[in-house]
Amino acid sequence: MQLLLNGLIAGSLAALVAGGLALVYGVLGVFNLALGQIVLVGGYVTWWLYGVMGLPFVASIAGGIIAGGLVTWITFRLFVEPFYKRHRFLPIVTTIALSMILDGLILILFGESPKSIRLGGGIWHIAGARISVAQLGLILITILLLSVLAYTLHSTAIGRRIRAVVQHPHAVESFGVPAQRLHQLLFIMSGILASCGGIFLAIDQNLTPVLAFSITIKAYAAIIAGGKGNVWGAIVCAYAIALLEQAIVGIHWFNTFYVPAGFQGTVALAVIIIFLIIRPQGLFGSVARSA
Repeated sequence: MQLLLNGLIAGSLAALVAGGLALVYGVLGVFNLALGQIVLVGGYVTWWLYGVMGLPFVASIAGGIIAGGLVTWITFRLFVEPFYKRHRFLPIVTTIALSMILDGLILILFGESPKSIRLGGGIWHIAGARISVAQLGLILITILLLSVLAYTLHSTAIGRRIRAVVQHPHAVESFGVPAQRLHQLLFIMSGILASCGGIFLAIDQNLTPVLAFSITIKAYAAIIAGGKGNVWGAIVCAYAIALLEQAIVGIHWFNTFYVPAGFQGTVALAVIIIFLIIRPQGLFGSVARSA
């Protein structure tokens, strides 16, 4: 039960990042390799506003989300938009460069020591497992955010426009739909979800400048396993990969040994390799025919 709860907590963080990333890839076909750094931007800014500046917690969260959205908008305008129309793989290079820049800036501004937001609260015992009130709240808030995303995509006018842009971007422009603005909006939405993941991380664990790469790899593993561009497939696989990570290092295998915790980070890499070899279209994708 404890492994299941730990997987739900870790999977909620991964689902926020992977869901936004899959949304962007489904529309633009672009991989943003600086998304892990945007997660840290949201978390660090929230920690600084709350722990250093002494702002109310809700105002600090708003500041962290705004900061993450602003960095995402700059990423789109300077590092993605001028390049993806030339070739959709060019933003991979430019966002790698941005990720290195952001790594340096985060290290300079916030230092290398771990940072965290401690809210207190009690501990609940569920079937012999322990979960804090803050962790339970984080899981429920993640479900709420993903539900809002689902409602926006499937039950609103802007959601119908987004789905139309996914299906045929050139055709919707002939009907007056501003596809370019929707591209920018989707990119910013992915950054907002990533910033929420950073706040999640600051409350549940610790923020360190070296976390960005592992966060990005887990998000891409979920996208590849779920099917590139399949938002809900990526979210489901994010939870599945998190549960697999917890099981691999938490189970006493054959009653003889435990897998060292250091191998937990290799699970996402193994998922990427296995799916690219065995099922490149992912669990929820379909094989595309080309001539």
